Amino acid sequence: MGISGRSDELNGFKTQINLCEFAADRGFVLDRRHSSRSSAVMRHPSGDKIIVARAANRHWIYFNVHDDRDQGTIIDFLQYRDRLTLGGVRKALRSWTGGSSTANIPTQPLFEDLVPSEHDAGRVLATWMRAQPIPGAHAYLEQRHISRQVLADPIFADRIRIDGRRNALFPHWNSDAEICGFEVKNAGFTGFAPGGVKGLWASRPRPNDCELYICETAIDALSAAQLFGTERKRFLSTAGQVSPYQSELLRSAATKMPPGSTILLATDNDPAGRKLAYAIQTSLAAADLPDKQIVTRLPEGEGADWNDVLRQRLENHPAVPPALE
Repeated sequence: MGISGRSDELNGFKTQINLCEFAADRGFVLDRRHSSRSSAVMRHPSGDKIIVARAANRHWIYFNVHDDRDQGTIIDFLQYRDRLTLGGVRKALRSWTGGSSTANIPTQPLFEDLVPSEHDAGRVLATWMRAQPIPGAHAYLEQRHISRQVLADPIFADRIRIDGRRNALFPHWNSDAEICGFEVKNAGFTGFAPGGVKGLWASRPRPNDCELYICETAIDALSAAQLFGTERKRFLSTAGQVSPYQSELLRSAATKMPPGSTILLATDNDPAGRKLAYAIQTSLAAADLPDKQIVTRLPEGEGADWNDVLRQRLENHPAVPPALE
């Protein structure tokens, strides 16, 4: 077999062999609770945990949650575990593609095919699963005057995690209720998940909620929660200006609010914030919301955001919780 043929064969392994089935043959078990249409979480009795996904080019790829070195395609999966040469990999995988008389191909698929993702769904989920639940305090969030009481509120349970660099991560969800990215915040740094796409960061909904706050960032949403309380309120973050896809998510979120609810466009009081509020209002006008009121609620003072308001209020009245004033 020539060089071109060997390369084609390796590419065939990457697309034709269901990596979930291959990993299961190695002892990994599917975690259905944490898996989705575009990514599968699999656990091994040894404690290993991998995320399996399909890239846009239809390659099966994986990431080890506990080991950054253990990631890639089925080729990397075998080489990392068995220390095989490429020749050894070909020999081992031919039995999974019908290239051997002792083929391991299942007569029926044991795992459903994963939906290829335009963004790096597997890497995003792996990074999120490596992050840890927020402890009682976090230096950056304390610097922003976000109280421990707000962070401990049940509506924000697992809505914030801390990565290995002590960054605060705020997960965004897509229309399939899958994590598709996350806001990254720390002192002097604002970013978004590499390989991720913006959906919506959201608090946990309750059936009797009657107010929906739509904010520019998760920090602003937490600040609004501390300023106005969380009783019967939901909070969303767009992480800045909205895409057409995010507009669809916002319309869906507004539609799901109970009848008689108020939707508050709580963006920054600056040109970009006012532009965002107008864009959201225009988008929501296209939804069927006859029983809901849409209100623009900007912080006082040109250039202010809701975290500015929170910090100023705490400086003026440090002994009184803002939501109780």
